[in-house]
Amino acid sequence: MEDSQVVPRRLLLPSVNDPSIWGVKCKPGKEREIVFSILRKQEELANTKAPLQITSAFERGNTMPGYIYVEAKKQADVMHALQGVSFVYPMTKMILVPIKEMPDLLFVMKKAEITPGTWVRFKRGKYQGDLAQVENVLASGLEVKIRMVPRLDYGNGTDADDPSGNKRKRNPFGKSGSLAGRPPQRLFSEVEARKNHAKYLSQASQGLKKVFTYLGDEYEDGYYIKDVKLNLIQTENVNPTLEEVSKFASGGDDGTESLDLHALAQSLKKTVSTYQVGDTVEVYDGEQNGLVGRAVSVHGDIVTLDVLEGPLKGKRTEVPFKGLRKRFNPGDHVKVTGGSRFRDEVGMVLRINEDRVTLISDIGMTEITVFSKDLREASESGGMETGGKYDLHDLVQLEYVFMVGTGFN
Repeated sequence: MEDSQVVPRRLLLPSVNDPSIWGVKCKPGKEREIVFSILRKQEELANTKAPLQITSAFERGNTMPGYIYVEAKKQADVMHALQGVSFVYPMTKMILVPIKEMPDLLFVMKKAEITPGTWVRFKRGKYQGDLAQVENVLASGLEVKIRMVPRLDYGNGTDADDPSGNKRKRNPFGKSGSLAGRPPQRLFSEVEARKNHAKYLSQASQGLKKVFTYLGDEYEDGYYIKDVKLNLIQTENVNPTLEEVSKFASGGDDGTESLDLHALAQSLKKTVSTYQVGDTVEVYDGEQNGLVGRAVSVHGDIVTLDVLEGPLKGKRTEVPFKGLRKRFNPGDHVKVTGGSRFRDEVGMVLRINEDRVTLISDIGMTEITVFSKDLREASESGGMETGGKYDLHDLVQLEYVFMVGTGFN
């Protein structure tokens, strides 16, 4: 190890003296299973007269499906390793990976850690684009149990599965890919389910939770509970909005009293930073909790800031943005920059509750609540001209009002 530390990196790259890498066609989705089959074959033949003469076998199913890669000195060794292995086709033309492309093929990008509470989205089907929350990671590591708001019409025309034997109506969001006709998101309703499918509805008790099985699917406290494979969900750059997260809140009619901000922060670990130079931020998680500063640079997921409050006041420090949130005060003039249907709205901050900021819009004079990460300080006012007699938020008095048609002045 000590010797390798002083060897130039260019000398550690593969050369003509190293084993070659062959790409072999296989059945898409079976890449990992094939690699494990080769591993078992390697162990079985290890102490025989014909052991496998390969260096490694691996797959890049997420980025290059339909191929597995085997490293060996000779192509004949690859053929011997794949003989009798299911779902792989060594008799088709193999791809000899060029030496200069080997490092890129072996490069592994670290994936975002998936833990209970992480936010994800569905990639396809009726729930395409819908937000879901991970309940548990199953033992295989390839599946997760998720919780989401269901889309059901209870037999009124769009549910795809009807076990009663009635002819199914055409699914408007099926092969055509259109999602316009899918049912809206609503918590599961026992009353609606009993109207058309009473015999396919059953209830079980799990402590204080209400658990129903309806048309073969499980619903807990109104949410759809399902085991899904990781390749069917999006785990990075999910960026949930406050409106979406509110649907998962268990307390308060407005869904703002029980938001799990820590779970939200977990889901934002690998998203693009929303912090810019000049933003005032505060640390709400970790060893530097309570520290307030102004961002002076942003590189990757690290924000460098000049500390304004706290024991490090006057010093410059670096903090990961996953434990940060933007800092605002009542009366600040702000603009919604993204992650919400209120994008580009401008208004004044009224109140702040942890990571949620409520502002009053300059145009509609309506209250808007968004995450602080989706706000920036704004100098302009929404839809108002500058250079007039009055400034925004000036107090004025109406001197004369004439009401047409009433006879009163």
